[in-house]
Amino acid sequence: MRGTPSDFRPPKRYMFTALARTPLGSVLRHMPFLEAAYNHRALERHGQSHLLSGIFSSYAQALAAVPHDRPSGWNTEEAAAIWSDCVDPVRPGSYPLFFWLLRLLQPGASIIDYGGSVGLTFYAYHRYACLPEGASWTVVELPLIAAQGRRIAQREGARNLFFTTDISAPEACDILLAAGSLQYMARSVPGLLELRPALPRWLLLNKLPLTKRPEFWSLDNFGPAVAPYRVFNEQAFRSYFEQRGYVLRDRWHVAELPCDIAFHPENHLTHHIGLCLEHCSS
Repeated sequence: MRGTPSDFRPPKRYMFTALARTPLGSVLRHMPFLEAAYNHRALERHGQSHLLSGIFSSYAQALAAVPHDRPSGWNTEEAAAIWSDCVDPVRPGSYPLFFWLLRLLQPGASIIDYGGSVGLTFYAYHRYACLPEGASWTVVELPLIAAQGRRIAQREGARNLFFTTDISAPEACDILLAAGSLQYMARSVPGLLELRPALPRWLLLNKLPLTKRPEFWSLDNFGPAVAPYRVFNEQAFRSYFEQRGYVLRDRWHVAELPCDIAFHPENHLTHHIGLCLEHCSS
């Protein structure tokens, strides 16, 4: 390919789909500099939403590929402000969560929402039901997002919604929820359950990128910043929980959230996954 990365222009949507989902992407990947030029421009773009690029073997390798002039990760003021004006978005893939929350949330129950942003699932759930008497909802987040969450909770008059940066507190946890957060963490699976003083009875894990192929990392340009993004091997992911006594109670598709990585159609996912697991000794 002639020219430099700065001369490259991103493909139109139909061309991007071909690069990410058809054999054309695999063929063009072997053209010198083409994939590197595309990734350079894709990571520099602002105003994106879940634009993935590149394949990496580890979190560290992916993090090292973030452009020096782009913020990395979610602990920024700009990332914390993404949802400040729309705190209760509801998409089709959220409804299985609401189904299980309506069943599982009992008076006095405690839920930990790991990586729950400013309380998005809390506010969306409150469109349909209130927390039972004495129930509490604690969001575990990065410092800047937790601070933003507290400000929004005060603005919205949210009751029984709390924020912390420490997943080990509070000690009580009947339900551990993670809705689209585990794939952004350097260490989540394995490692998630070891962060808690006791095993929660229920796990609600939504918007998981699971593949039957070996796991890998990519980079997600989500607009204000770029973050490493992990695609888990499903068998290894589920085995981690099964070995700790969890059994699968439900599995659903999050159809509105595919995984498209230009030049790597072999890693295309048509959807993400949601899981409900129960600890069998509970």
